[in-house]
Amino acid sequence: MVLSALVLVLPLMMGHRNFMTLSATSLVMVLGALLAAWVAVLPFGRPLRWPGAGWLAFAAFLSLVVLVQVLPSSLLARLLGPYPDAFWAHPGFEPRTWSPNPAATLSGWAVFVALFLIAWLVSVLRSGYRHALWLVIAVSAVFQSVYGLLAHAGGAETIFGIWERNNPNFVHGSFSNRNLFAGYLALTWPLTVAVWWLRDTPVLSALPRELKVAGSVICGAIVGAALIGSASRLGSAAGLAGMFTALVLWTRYRGHISGGVVWPVYLAAFAALIAATWYGLTPLAERLVVTSVEEMRFELFSLMLTEFPPRWWLTGVGLGGFEAAFKLIQVTDASRWVDYAHNDLLQWLIEMGLVGLVLLVWVCVALWRNARLEAETLPLYAGLVALCLVALGDFSWHIPGTQVVLAIYIGALLRQKIPRKRSVRAGR
Repeated sequence: MVLSALVLVLPLMMGHRNFMTLSATSLVMVLGALLAAWVAVLPFGRPLRWPGAGWLAFAAFLSLVVLVQVLPSSLLARLLGPYPDAFWAHPGFEPRTWSPNPAATLSGWAVFVALFLIAWLVSVLRSGYRHALWLVIAVSAVFQSVYGLLAHAGGAETIFGIWERNNPNFVHGSFSNRNLFAGYLALTWPLTVAVWWLRDTPVLSALPRELKVAGSVICGAIVGAALIGSASRLGSAAGLAGMFTALVLWTRYRGHISGGVVWPVYLAAFAALIAATWYGLTPLAERLVVTSVEEMRFELFSLMLTEFPPRWWLTGVGLGGFEAAFKLIQVTDASRWVDYAHNDLLQWLIEMGLVGLVLLVWVCVALWRNARLEAETLPLYAGLVALCLVALGDFSWHIPGTQVVLAIYIGALLRQKIPRKRSVRAGR
């Protein structure tokens, strides 16, 4: 129930993006994760399995690195910190921590703890509870899409009457930014179609086949129309790539998946294209035409790759320290608020260095070793593919409303494999 509340509430809080609102949203996520973990270990019901050695080692390794990054030590700051020589020459300033922003580093670590707890809890949930979470995530995605389409069609100038809309000409649900909205839908789109066909999904599993077909097609069309209506170039492309991945996986492995149904997925994708065409593809087409390498994100990539010293890529500038480090090389338009690199992979590597690369490979290897092709996991893999593409040009991985769904996905994909019992023929 706590995890479901986080899934539903966090996207509703993304209507305005600044330091205070992001901090408040992250605080809600951290408190919610701690509450869920506390409830999970209370002495009633079936005891949960504690995280394995690999989980604990990963958390301990990252936490140790963060501790060193915020440790008050002028020696560490001089050897590993992202400070130019001119800083040390100034008589009134002497950096004392590796990270240029210890508060941001500790905040980032708190978010990691929350996501770690959420992923662990999902990895040990019973099948029925996991499927209930899939239904909640699908409900959230459909609500965001319906609200975004209705608000845009009605010309609403605010989000829930609280925040002013930054992009009133595009669909972006309760998110302040259409690209972040598109990233959220790209992650959840395959699941909104597949959830109708999972055996243990509450309410939906008992519906007749005809209603399942209709529900999956309608929900898929609504989410697809809202995604394309956002006119987010990267988000739309990533969403379509995620759905294409889902189609390939469902088609390739349908003979090995009990109850796998493929053709409603094709219908959902086709219906989404029809709905988006009816709603209007012109805004997205216009934005695709004007795409060029002179956009801000490409300017950021160029500055990072050419101006950041090689040592920063090796040692890292500290978790959450990108904004402070980027100010040191920002030579034009210094008033521009650049808090993210618009590339989650590059930002993670510049903040954590080689350690970040090791941690990233660690997660990828764990996902590969636990890979399984089942009706439940295929839409999760497709959603991850879409969000990884979004990460190449945006910062959805840093947004709490998307982070909580991502942690749930990873937790489900890393759950312990249960060996299947072999059937024994009668007479043997």
